[in-house]
Amino acid sequence: MNSLLVGLGCFALHAVVTLVWLRLSGRTSPVARHAASSLATHALGVASAAQFVGPFAYWPAAAVSGFLAVCWLFAFSAVYKSVSLRILTQLDCTPGHAMPMEAVTEDYVRPEFATRASLLVTMGCATEADGAFEVTEKGTATARRIAGIQHACGIAASGLYGEATDLMPLTTALLDPEGVGQHSPGQRPG
Repeated sequence: MNSLLVGLGCFALHAVVTLVWLRLSGRTSPVARHAASSLATHALGVASAAQFVGPFAYWPAAAVSGFLAVCWLFAFSAVYKSVSLRILTQLDCTPGHAMPMEAVTEDYVRPEFATRASLLVTMGCATEADGAFEVTEKGTATARRIAGIQHACGIAASGLYGEATDLMPLTTALLDPEGVGQHSPGQRPG
């Protein structure tokens, strides 16, 4: 029982530290702040518990603290980066709770695409010329690795909100660009 309480205490301290630290300006990324906070508060919490509580089982405390820290990071990430949640929040704040599709596209979708496409160019995975993007050798290698991971994990479709996009044709094309192992639509490669 002490281990559970120590783990919960470590996480509670981590949650408070991140809520304060994320509001301060700085060059450290939010994810790095989460990681540093999680490690530091865990170490401080465990050391304090060893001093004041006495002996306790470390690994259950570490499991509770680590699990909750990861859940906290996922929750933060969802509200920090989610385009869908930003659109929903804007819709809720807009008089009449509605926006034209063109406004949503121009204010949210296009800027997000431009940012991500620019990141691909910065990473050397794509080039931009004459208003078009083209994959580079590095981009092709990265896409093949991702397709391989998707294939290994049995990910045939992707979609968080129920409308799944079939990834198998893309995965098959990336893993077998010459079409050596031809597969009929819907059939998974071996």
